[in-house]
Amino acid sequence: MSSSHRRIALVSAFPPGRQSLNEYGLHLAKAFAARPDVAEVVVIADRLTDAEPELDLGPKVRVRRTWSFNSTLAAIQIVAALRAEQVDGAIFNLQMASFGDREVPAALGLCAPMLARAAGVPSGVIAHNLICGVDLDQTHLKGQILRQRIVRLGGAVITRALLAANYLTVTLDSYRQNLARRHPRANVLLVPHGTFDTQTRNMAPASDRPRRIVTMGKFGTYKRLETLIAAFRDLKARPGMTDLELVIGGSDHPKTPGYMASVADSCRTDASIRFHGYVAEDHIPDFFGQARVSLFDYSATTGSSGVLHQTACYGAVPVFPRIGDFVDVCRDEGLDGANYAPGDAIGMADAIASLLADPAGSDRLAEANRLAALGMPMSEVAAIHIRQLKQAWLQRKPIQPETEFAR
Repeated sequence: MSSSHRRIALVSAFPPGRQSLNEYGLHLAKAFAARPDVAEVVVIADRLTDAEPELDLGPKVRVRRTWSFNSTLAAIQIVAALRAEQVDGAIFNLQMASFGDREVPAALGLCAPMLARAAGVPSGVIAHNLICGVDLDQTHLKGQILRQRIVRLGGAVITRALLAANYLTVTLDSYRQNLARRHPRANVLLVPHGTFDTQTRNMAPASDRPRRIVTMGKFGTYKRLETLIAAFRDLKARPGMTDLELVIGGSDHPKTPGYMASVADSCRTDASIRFHGYVAEDHIPDFFGQARVSLFDYSATTGSSGVLHQTACYGAVPVFPRIGDFVDVCRDEGLDGANYAPGDAIGMADAIASLLADPAGSDRLAEANRLAALGMPMSEVAAIHIRQLKQAWLQRKPIQPETEFAR
C-alpha cells in the first residue's frame, strides 16, 4: 500500500452503542474517511449490550467490536486487535471513564495507548478530560477523602501513561498549561473540541421557536435536575409563562441508576415537563433546533462539553453556571450564553427569563455561537491528527503544540 494512503485505527465508544463520546467517535471516523490520504478507518469499538445493526458509513469505515465497558482486559484486547489489523497508526478518543465506571478497569483501559506504542503502533490520544481538571468533591466521590486521594494518585499515574503515547491532545488550554507545568517534555497539543455539523443551515429565529427549554446528559452526579426543575416551576408561576415547556433528554449516570425514574416520578403530574430519554444522533438537530434555551444544571465540569457545541450548532442559547470548564471554553473558543450561580434556582430562572424576553438578543448570541463553533470543523481536527501521526511515521521532531491548532 502507498505510504500516502494509510490505514488508521480509531479506538472509541461508537454508535449504536451509547457510551460516552460515541457521537464524537462517529464524526471523527467520518472525518478521517473523507480524507484522500486515508485508505481505511478501522474503528476498535466497545461491544454492544444488545444486538443492533452497525451503521453503514461507506466502504472506508469498518467497525470491529473488541472491548467491553468495565472489563479489566480492554487494553490487552485493543492492542491485540491493533496488531491483528496491522494499522499504520491509532487515535484513542478518550475520557477518564471511557473503559469503566469502576476505578480498576477504567485505569487499566487507559493504559492502552502506551501499550499500543510499545507494540509498535504509533498512537495519539484525544483526552476530553483529565483528573487534574475535575473537582472530585462535586462528583459521586463527594466527602470520600480517602477515595479522592487514591483517585488523584491513580490519575497522576494514568496521565503519565497517556503521555507515553506519541502525542496527546486536550480540548482546553487550561489542561495544556497544567500538563506543560508538570510534564514539560511531553508532546501535548491544544486542539479544540470541533464542530460536528458544518452544513449551511437556516436556523429558525427565537421568535419562531416554541418557548422550550432543553437539557441533555447523563444525570445524577454533578449533572442533576433539581435546580432546573425548581427554576422551571418558578418561571411557570410568573406572568406570561404558562406556555413554557421543559424537555429532558438523556439517561442515568452509571453511578446513579434509577435517578431519572425518580425525578420523572416527582414530575408525573406536570404535563409541561417531558422526559425524552436517549437522544439518537439523527434527532440531535431537531432536539436543539426547536428549543430556545439549552440548560446546563452542573455543579462541576469535566472538560469541554460536547452538548455545549451541539447547542451552538443548532441555535439554542446556552444557560450555564459560570464555573470551571465553561469559563475556559468561552475564553478559548468564543462561545457565550446566560449565566447563573451553581445551585441558584432563582438566578437560573432569571437568566432564562432574560433570554425569553429578548428574542433579538438571543438570535445575536445564537449566531455568534454558530460562527465560533464553525471555526474548528471535524475535518481540521482529523487533519491535525494525521499531521501528528506523520511525524511519528517520519520520526521527526514533533510539531510545536502552541501553534498546531492554528495552522
